[in-house]
Amino acid sequence: MRTPGKPRSADPDRRTRSGSRRLLWSLVALMCALLTVVASACGAAPAPAAAHPTTAAGLPPGGVPGVPVPTVQWADAGDGYQEATVQVPYDYARPHGRTLGLHLVRLPAADPAHRIGTLFVNFGGPGAPAAGVVRAGGKNLLPAEVLARYDLVGVDPRGTGESRPVRCTGSTEELQSLPFATGQAFPTDSAEQVQAIVQATRFAGECRARNGDLLRAALGDPRINLLGFSYGTFLGQVLANTFPDRTGALVLDGVVDPAWASGTPGSIGWIRANGDIGSWETLQRFFLLCAQAGPQRCAFADDGDPEHTFAELAARLRSAPLEITLPGRAPRPLGYDDLIILSSVMLNSQEWPALGQFLHAAQAGDAQSVAQVLGQVLPPPTPEYNNYVDANAAIACGDTDNPRDPLRYGAVGHRRDATVAHYTGSMWAYRGLDCAPWLGRSTERYTGPWTAHTRTPVLLLATRYDPDTPYRNAVRVHELLPNSALLTVDGVGHAAELLTSSCATAATTHYLLTGATPPPGTVCDQDFTPFDQPAA
Repeated sequence: MRTPGKPRSADPDRRTRSGSRRLLWSLVALMCALLTVVASACGAAPAPAAAHPTTAAGLPPGGVPGVPVPTVQWADAGDGYQEATVQVPYDYARPHGRTLGLHLVRLPAADPAHRIGTLFVNFGGPGAPAAGVVRAGGKNLLPAEVLARYDLVGVDPRGTGESRPVRCTGSTEELQSLPFATGQAFPTDSAEQVQAIVQATRFAGECRARNGDLLRAALGDPRINLLGFSYGTFLGQVLANTFPDRTGALVLDGVVDPAWASGTPGSIGWIRANGDIGSWETLQRFFLLCAQAGPQRCAFADDGDPEHTFAELAARLRSAPLEITLPGRAPRPLGYDDLIILSSVMLNSQEWPALGQFLHAAQAGDAQSVAQVLGQVLPPPTPEYNNYVDANAAIACGDTDNPRDPLRYGAVGHRRDATVAHYTGSMWAYRGLDCAPWLGRSTERYTGPWTAHTRTPVLLLATRYDPDTPYRNAVRVHELLPNSALLTVDGVGHAAELLTSSCATAATTHYLLTGATPPPGTVCDQDFTPFDQPAA
């Protein structure tokens, strides 16, 4: 998906990392084995749009020419769920070569007589599996009336979950020993920047050595009916613009700006996607609402003006980290980068009281209380290897343009810190550092245009203050997609509208069952505010 350079035989990464369009063809092929597409799948729909220029001419209903539609043999997975593994080609340029098993989990429609079709779910990341998440909580993901009429299907994209998971290091311990390469830390001085570059180079080299024949450019599962969260909204946009005449219901929650994929030379994917601005705007919202809530509901308000006190705490932790010990882990210093990363992790509304407690304890230098709060918020270490970081880097570095010069990331981050995204600019810029030494580049990815008129309307959901995919992203995508509707949730949190707003849930349910979108300008409230409950 990068600019083609070497011939296929001279570039193994080009051979092994086919692009978004081939992947989408394969997914359409798999889709055809799972559901029957009908024009009225979502109720009254606009007349079908003309074929988009990027739609493959003569593409058969099954997807890729020469690739048979896979047969899905479902087996009981317990508690009403079913699972299957579908064999697909490693390389769609060689459809009769090696195959790879994609793992799927399905929750069949409760009312099959009135079934609309299959609703695929992608939980974003990138790198999050879908099958296991659907199996664990699919019955609680959507209202019963939706689950009655749709089969809910999660597919582990290749490299994730149980679909041949990509693995870049030899052990969990080795993964944890590369904090700068895995997003556990970001450099705060020149010496740490050198360490970060070394770690990123090592991580990328190991990933290439272990998975050179597996990594792909666009991991994910965009389908005709898709519920996409976060990175899943980017896949939904690729689907909408590549196959606009094959779309059904597309619900995109926590919208990624498609500029993430490509931009001017020297620009960084995560910065183009405005994640740093979203984090900074949401952190400012936290400062304001914390002060308004007062110490009884936000502990950090007890330390004075939250924004001013945060600045003091950040400056102190730069020079004097706080030594903490989390349950089940070795003692470690809590420094400036930890403050920014952990604060950003807790910027979803449900965790704002915990964020207030964490900042209050850190400001007081109370290491024990800091560890106690973080022990409640952060997931405990697990003995099995978690490949989310590996898959995240593989997908992001294959999907997006990023600088080759590793020093560029710090320069961009520092400039953003000083201008539009105080504190959070460097964190988001360095998130892309693994891509500097990443040799695998995809040559056929979709990079636009993003303005296709889809056969059915696309529903975009966005909160006013989203720390990862800011509201401005959804506004831009709404402007780009002529047949789209934007539902605004007046609240905070990342891609959580269906969990935090019954108004948004009702509107989404109506769309999925009838195809009707909310009236222009619709705004929903969240069911609770971040500080509804007193601080513990």
